[in-house]
Amino acid sequence: MINNILKRVSNKALFLCLICLVFIKITFHFLIKIDYISLGLGGGNDSDYYDAYVLGYNDIAVNIWPVILRFFNDLGLYSRDGISYLFLFINLFIIPFLVAKLSGLNFQKNQKYYLYSVLLCLIYPTLFFYTFDIYRDVFMVLSFLVGCLIVKKCLSSSNFISFSFFYILAILIGLFLLALRPYLGYAFLLALVLWKINLTKKRIFFFAILYFFALFIANYLGFFERITDYREIFEEDMQGGSNLGLDFSNPVLFIPNFVLSTLGQLFGLYLVNPFAVLLFVIETLPALFMMTYILKNVNYADSFIRFLIIFFVLYASVWLIGNDNLGTAVRLRLYNYLAVYIAFFYILQAKLKLNGSKKRFKI
Repeated sequence: MINNILKRVSNKALFLCLICLVFIKITFHFLIKIDYISLGLGGGNDSDYYDAYVLGYNDIAVNIWPVILRFFNDLGLYSRDGISYLFLFINLFIIPFLVAKLSGLNFQKNQKYYLYSVLLCLIYPTLFFYTFDIYRDVFMVLSFLVGCLIVKKCLSSSNFISFSFFYILAILIGLFLLALRPYLGYAFLLALVLWKINLTKKRIFFFAILYFFALFIANYLGFFERITDYREIFEEDMQGGSNLGLDFSNPVLFIPNFVLSTLGQLFGLYLVNPFAVLLFVIETLPALFMMTYILKNVNYADSFIRFLIIFFVLYASVWLIGNDNLGTAVRLRLYNYLAVYIAFFYILQAKLKLNGSKKRFKI
């Protein structure tokens, strides 16, 4: 059914959409950078702080990203606008094709799905927003996808030496992600340990019950205390309509609040303004559709897809508890949605390939 829906749009129409999107984004980015259009997309607390650190006005590094930027500045290779244009290039020409490659898609063999995969990445507005300045998000997404590529190579290795080499390399990438954003690296590294967990429809239901029970116990024992303390920052410093206002201090209400946080932040159902509605339609609806398909066809998941699913759960668990701001949520859920995109197309083409081989076998 899904295959029939996707086939309704011709490859030529998809390709024209890609060309138009690239042209529009390049033009829009250029007009913003030369101040022909003023929407306030560049600058902000993060990027201004990074720039101040690079130029020596601030000596406190909260993560490794400003340290990397200062390193390039010491080499005479730092340019705030130059990095912004580099991020635009990565957003348009590297990330979409990395996602397609991770999905196991080949342009010649799976042209339509390949184009759909690239289109989803190009149309994604949040990632494009972070190309307008020296935010770390585009770099982190690139690092995460490269890490996933190494994990995929590792888990598909046929001999122990090759497996060990790529596994160690994946751990190093995980440690690097840890330095960029601690809970992103933690989820990546822990998923590397737990990837052997076999997932089926029945087991997912069992694991879901076990998962909520484990969350409740962990919260009751105070394991999430540092995360909930961090959450208070949003309540104190980011007052406004974009906050959910959920209180995780009451252990009895922890699970209901966690579910509400998931609905509001991960699934974007807290529609407070027209922009939130737009993001819901463009970003969340396709992801929800894909999540449903992945759950229905989880039996087709191999070791790499299991890694992505486990990463999805572990990563979301932390930021859904630690974050209360919807604006921050759209940048945090990037990695969850990308994992969903990859898993969807990976399972879709694996299922079609298996069904095709069965038909040939019957003939």
